Amino acid sequence: MNRIVITIDGPAASGKGSLSKKISKELNFYYMETGIYYRGFASLFYQNQVNILELPSFISNLDINEFKEYVIHNKKKLYSTTVTKLASRLAKNLDIRTFIVKIQQDMIITLEKQFNGIILEGRDCGSVVAPEAGLKFYLTARLKVRAERRFSQFVKDKRDISYEQVLSDLKERDVQDKNRKHSPLQKPKGAVVIDNSDYNFEETINIVKNIIFSRIPTLKNKI
Repeated sequence: MNRIVITIDGPAASGKGSLSKKISKELNFYYMETGIYYRGFASLFYQNQVNILELPSFISNLDINEFKEYVIHNKKKLYSTTVTKLASRLAKNLDIRTFIVKIQQDMIITLEKQFNGIILEGRDCGSVVAPEAGLKFYLTARLKVRAERRFSQFVKDKRDISYEQVLSDLKERDVQDKNRKHSPLQKPKGAVVIDNSDYNFEETINIVKNIIFSRIPTLKNKI
């Protein structure tokens, strides 16, 4: 496939999801939220009351196309507290990661021709899922800044949670992501690092787009 592959990795609440969606829409790229597949797996795991010892047979019996459809059509319920916590635990399992990474890599290869390329967003996109990507970003911000942004969003969504709890949860998530045995959160080799602690969303968007156009000038002619 000759189309462009861009990865955007970073810690929780760094803004990578919102940024990836926005840029994907503007540049006619397919947007892949890699983490949603672990949430989808966790949701099915929970619904079917699977014992961890039954994991190999559960994976082998999963229909890949049905699994992808489940993820696409059930996104809202995949963000429940139960699914979020279970997904974080299951994502440490090598068999699960192997299963999901294979699905994601196949999706890159079979990308529909209508798109100019694909943007993958997550925590191991540039290091594991698409290490040969043409352009990689690592988006980050100071912990307190990320906590303030997430808390503001929760307030807007009328979620009953304190800033202290949000800060604590992010700190715990950072430790888990960076220290897990398989595919830990890291700055991918060759990635452009952007600390957006002192930039607002639009400023960050412009920085990333300018880098994309400077690295891939032919893209301007496709949008």
